[in-house]
Amino acid sequence: MSPSTTLLLSYLLLAVFLVAFVARSVKLARLPVHLRWELSPVPHEKGKGSYGGSYLEEVDWWTKPREKDVASEAIYMFKEILFLKALFEHNRKLWWFSFPFHMGLYILTAGAFLLLVGGITSTMGMSMGEWGIMASGLPFLMGLGYVLGGVGAVGLFFTRLTDDGMRNSTAPVTYINLAVLLAMFGTGIWAVLTVPGFAGAAMGYVGGLLTASLPAGASGILGVHMIAALVFLAYLPFTQMMHFVAKYFTYHEVRWDDEPVVAGSKLDRELKKLLTQPVTWAAPHVRADGKKNWVDIATDIGKHEEVEK
Repeated sequence: MSPSTTLLLSYLLLAVFLVAFVARSVKLARLPVHLRWELSPVPHEKGKGSYGGSYLEEVDWWTKPREKDVASEAIYMFKEILFLKALFEHNRKLWWFSFPFHMGLYILTAGAFLLLVGGITSTMGMSMGEWGIMASGLPFLMGLGYVLGGVGAVGLFFTRLTDDGMRNSTAPVTYINLAVLLAMFGTGIWAVLTVPGFAGAAMGYVGGLLTASLPAGASGILGVHMIAALVFLAYLPFTQMMHFVAKYFTYHEVRWDDEPVVAGSKLDRELKKLLTQPVTWAAPHVRADGKKNWVDIATDIGKHEEVEK
């Protein structure tokens, strides 16, 4: 492709990513209140999180100020995000490849940040790619990310394919997701190994995106890799890989949501509004007809239980 075609395609893919990512994130943030129940342990329970305790243990708890342990919560999240602690404990076989896969993505994210900074400086007449530490350090960093990600993706692909339990529960699109990522990792390794002055060339590409003027060399393997990376970004918001955003809500708005319901509060109003929604479940024991709301259903069930007694 010519530099102009590559530039237009890059902008299109970036636009798709930004619009879809924001729209999907906003949709996740606006989902209704989850089914509220006590799930322990909650790390921010000061002095109680380690054994699954709760402020509800306290006598007259509603009259006392709640104390939260932000440090314990941060440590828990650090272990989960960086080391995939839950996966290590509950699915060790998958963890062996999932860990390098995610670590590779983390390293590449850091490398992408450095590329952005380098691209910005290149538009100012500076070239970080010519600095000694960047000229050698960035290719090593990015190369490590590509290798770890590639090893993890291949391992995850074949683990899911050969394990009976995982194969039966893995959707076909999961293999497509891994293939898209492998294309990015593979072309990245190729670019690091074959493009002279990889750091400067990559920063020049990013700088070209910022100034709408790609260098002539952008159509080689580096350009192919950059397009592969942008295809992955554009594809990401439409897949289950958005779990890295959803996970925040899973933990903070579901698993760790232990806020008391105070009369007249925002949470109280949201819950009352949800209770008025019509129920369309087909299960016969619910006795829903699409017109009754949750309050009606609960009341009817109570009446039937009284009759049965």
